[in-house]
Amino acid sequence: MQFSRSLVFGAALVGLSIVTTSGTSHAERRAEPQICTLGTAGVGQPGTVICKDVQSGETTQTVPVGPTVSAAGGIAASLASRDDRVLVTNQVGGAILFRLDDGRLKAPVILQTDGEGSLSGALADSGAYVLTATTLRFYPRGHSAASSARELLLGDGSAAAVTLTDRFAYVSEKNGSLEAFPLGHDGTLTGSASPVAGISPGVIVGITGLDRLVVAPVAHLASNPNQAEISISSRLAQVQRVPTKEVAACWAANDDGEVCVSNPGSMTVSCGHTGDGGFLSYTSAAASLPGESVFDLDMWQGLVGLQGVDAGKPVLMVFRRTAGDFLVPLSELPLDTATAAGALLLPAISR
Repeated sequence: MQFSRSLVFGAALVGLSIVTTSGTSHAERRAEPQICTLGTAGVGQPGTVICKDVQSGETTQTVPVGPTVSAAGGIAASLASRDDRVLVTNQVGGAILFRLDDGRLKAPVILQTDGEGSLSGALADSGAYVLTATTLRFYPRGHSAASSARELLLGDGSAAAVTLTDRFAYVSEKNGSLEAFPLGHDGTLTGSASPVAGISPGVIVGITGLDRLVVAPVAHLASNPNQAEISISSRLAQVQRVPTKEVAACWAANDDGEVCVSNPGSMTVSCGHTGDGGFLSYTSAAASLPGESVFDLDMWQGLVGLQGVDAGKPVLMVFRRTAGDFLVPLSELPLDTATAAGALLLPAISR
């Protein structure tokens, strides 16, 4: 059965083509970065990485991939990037690692997961980390097979996201909060998972790692499902708790010392600057969002990109960061797909 699923996954990439669109006006304006998402007709259907110019909304490239595993609301980091690599998870039977060349996704490599569907991924200089429903795996650079793997504390199908700090890989399982996996100097998973202490019980979905801290929004507190808070931890213990009046704080991203959190229950984004001990500033409603739902987000070079739903259709939203914690809307980009998952900001395609 695992062999068949791997074949199906691999077949989805046979003849993979990358469609790049260029218009006549590009020579007349400065190229803007791209924002990408994973579009599909529905869970279990073939997916497509769709990238758009953040200013014009023009489609810059479309890359077909394998069938998806989860809808947008259950996981985080379906798309992850670092330097010249882009990792695509939320895939049946594996994950896909691309090389980023002048803004284009090229040379896909399938990372094998023993037939399990991938849910979330993260990239380090040393290699790639892929999360499935039961296991976290590490793939050294240049390898398509995992060199180390560790079981999750629960492994009950509620795993949502993986993120990295300089010493640990952290995983959120929605039914079991946050757990930490120690890392070796070469990126290898060196020990079993340990629960992070001090975090209020509740539902954690999207998380984001800085050098020494991990930020984990608690979307729904066990003591009151209508309340949320932001937990900041170092190593194996919480070091700061930030109450928030926003509802359903679910996904987080960071860039250059600033962290933003998307709150679908109140349709807002919260942002703040961090230091060694946690948030130095925090604005609960840095921006109000259009539409009826918002999911994963990404931050890069002064931009914040989010994937959401407006008027019942998936959209990508892009904001510029100000000198403070507030965000200024830049664009809302409709997607010609039934559903989408993930948001990723990438450099512009070289013309």
